[in-house]
Amino acid sequence: MPWFKVDDKLHGHKKPRRAGVAAMGLWVLAGSWAAADLSDGFVPESVCAQWAPKDYRKLGGALVAAGLWSAHVKDGEAGWLFHDWT
Repeated sequence: MPWFKVDDKLHGHKKPRRAGVAAMGLWVLAGSWAAADLSDGFVPESVCAQWAPKDYRKLGGALVAAGLWSAHVKDGEAGWLFHDWT
């Protein structure tokens, strides 16, 4: 069973501070989903839209700008890829 582990120093790192609290909430939920789905760190837009229907693109963009995600397409589906997932 995979785990999505969050470092206990995450709160003090510059990337989460840049992304903001709301984007980091999406990051944690998406990380949990990616681990459970065994997606190799890819999270489709459609999954993020379930948690933040109005803001998922803005929040995803904040995570990209902070260097936590990159825009990615997998099997024709747009979404994001976690930085250094493996």
